[in-house]
Amino acid sequence: MAVQNKDQITTSKDHSHDDLDLRGTLYSVFTVGGIFVVLWVVCFIIFLLRM
Repeated sequence: MAVQNKDQITTSKDHSHDDLDLRGTLYSVFTVGGIFVVLWVVCFIIFLLRM
């Protein structure tokens, strides 16, 4: 285990969650979700055409 200096412990700031910018995360999740929905619809259409 690494031992931290006393200066490093006192200089670290506790960041609140209100300061985080999560727009990129939201867009990424919506993009991946959109891809899953489109692929599911395409697979469902292929399934219906083969019946």
